[in-house]
Amino acid sequence: MKTVNVTFLCFFLLAFTCKEENKEELESQLETAIASSGGKTAKEWKGKLDQFFTLEMAAEATGYDASEATKEYNQVLKSPETHSMQYKWDKGRIEMSDKIKNPITGKPMEIPTNDYIEVSWVRNTTLEQFKLNYHTPTPKEIANASKAMKEKMQEMQNSGKATAEQASMANEMASALGEGLSFDEIPNLGTYSVWNNKDKQLKVFFNGLEFQVYANLGAETKNKQACIKAAQLIINQQSK
Repeated sequence: MKTVNVTFLCFFLLAFTCKEENKEELESQLETAIASSGGKTAKEWKGKLDQFFTLEMAAEATGYDASEATKEYNQVLKSPETHSMQYKWDKGRIEMSDKIKNPITGKPMEIPTNDYIEVSWVRNTTLEQFKLNYHTPTPKEIANASKAMKEKMQEMQNSGKATAEQASMANEMASALGEGLSFDEIPNLGTYSVWNNKDKQLKVFFNGLEFQVYANLGAETKNKQACIKAAQLIINQQSK
């Protein structure tokens, strides 16, 4: 479900950030950024995210013992940018889940949860496109994005690629994902980095490369600090 949500969010963002007439210009800028970055392209990290974000980095960022970690390399979908490298620790933590409720009482259930940190969405982009993708949208942009999504879903429905129920669900998900979306810049981290206040994720741009860091360590402040630390460790390694 997490991957599905991220996919719909990307479609939603693209609806107001990428205009048809700008595609050739953006592609040219992307090629220039990759050529001049001096770093690796996203393709070079395909199947090697555990080298991009290592166990040692994860342990240092979280403050946990590397020997107690479990490694999980998610490559479910075909597109490499959707792959993620996750390191998790069993700390005996229990979380209250609003999504999973007791069938008898209807109250949120307590669920055993691992502490973890992960890196994903490693892909090449330009600074201009990165800032377009990850900025706090205006009410007008959200309205335009919702309109574009509805038109796209109607097109898919008319061509038989989606049922009316699927189209309706997609529109509802996209609208929900856009509500309350905002970003704050994180200074002195890579070329440009922002914190997604809604989804509690760190988005980083450095040397023509974009990546995302997410942590669930039981406290929002701790999560954010770990994400920033992990990103800085990755940047330091890529700067060598």
